[in-house]
Amino acid sequence: MKPLLTVVIPVYNVEKYLKRCVESVLVQGWHNYDILLVDDGSTDSSPQICDDYVKAYDFISVIHKENGGLSEARNTGILHAKGEYVYFPDSDDWLEPQTFTELAEVLESQEFELVSFNREFVKGEEDAIVSDPLVTQVFGGKDAFVQMLKHSYITGFANDKIYKKSLFIDNNISFPKGKYYEDLGTNYKLFLSTKNVFATNQKYYHYLIDNPDSITQSWNEQKFSDMFGFYKDIFYSDFVRSQLNKEELQISQRYYVNGLIHILASLYKSKLDKNYGEITSEVKQELEKNKMTCSEVKSIPNRIKYLLYRLHLLNLAFTIQGMK
Repeated sequence: MKPLLTVVIPVYNVEKYLKRCVESVLVQGWHNYDILLVDDGSTDSSPQICDDYVKAYDFISVIHKENGGLSEARNTGILHAKGEYVYFPDSDDWLEPQTFTELAEVLESQEFELVSFNREFVKGEEDAIVSDPLVTQVFGGKDAFVQMLKHSYITGFANDKIYKKSLFIDNNISFPKGKYYEDLGTNYKLFLSTKNVFATNQKYYHYLIDNPDSITQSWNEQKFSDMFGFYKDIFYSDFVRSQLNKEELQISQRYYVNGLIHILASLYKSKLDKNYGEITSEVKQELEKNKMTCSEVKSIPNRIKYLLYRLHLLNLAFTIQGMK
């Protein structure tokens, strides 16, 4: 018997984007799915759009709830999902039409607790997805986690993953309520709790980066604090460190330093380093505790930023950039 996949779509004031997201699921060629819309207290026309879909399709349902944030909406979806598998697209993003069809054999085998694919960052529908030559691999959970740490095609995002619902329930894992960057604080636990992961580098997911309401478009103190906290959790967690060998711990350290450089650069770029002086100071302290050579920093942009930081020029570089 084919497994059921519940597509959980958290909805909050996305009247401009919601239909595109839902329609990208409805055109899928593999039909063994249902859709659960979780309206998180929207104040625009999103609730009515949800209700209209429920009237039109017997496999679409909606939960209207008070606003509690993305994590709470996803957790609500997990608890009410009918499927053996759950998937969490963001309501302002959309899928390639062949996604479920090309993953059908993997899902129907029911061998994998986690299925990972890839994404394209886009500014609109006119931006085409360009995938690299096909790569598919099977990993144990820890090995998949290490691939994520290496910044391979396995990302730390939740919206390019399909999970067995039991992975959350049996391991008492949920998305952290009231936090930004909840994927960062959840996926490492899921990877390290699973036995079998199927991963492909195929880009099935359009990730919209031009939505002004997206949390990635503006910074505040909690966003910096939450991101910094999750990076520390991953690096210092006994749950993680006890499962990694010496080489893998070094990979984890490089991932941590990359994260710290991203945070510090974002503080400088947004000119909020003085406003959030305590976070800025703590990030610098962690960078000093975890020094490494520039060649160990993976991406070239981050390598340049790390070099500038070591030369005490990173803040100056962003100051000059802001003067243009």
